[in-house]
Amino acid sequence: MQLAEEKQCMACHTTSEELPRAPGFPSIAQKYTKSDADRLVQVVMKGGEAHWGSAKMPEMDARAEVSEEEARKLVNWILDMREEKM
Repeated sequence: MQLAEEKQCMACHTTSEELPRAPGFPSIAQKYTKSDADRLVQVVMKGGEAHWGSAKMPEMDARAEVSEEEARKLVNWILDMREEKM
């Protein structure tokens, strides 16, 4: 969570189900699995759209720079929030 705060992720995303400007991390964790990690790392690094409805993640020049290693840590942290449904 500290890395998410440092990289300004928390400006749009939350760790709860309150109404954020972008999907909350728990919702992202429920939508994606570990097999989506490489794709999500690219989204974190490059931004873009069409991965969550009409929400657009800003390009890198509009937010804090995130290295591939940092993006992978963030994605793993988010996906670890997934609650497996039985």
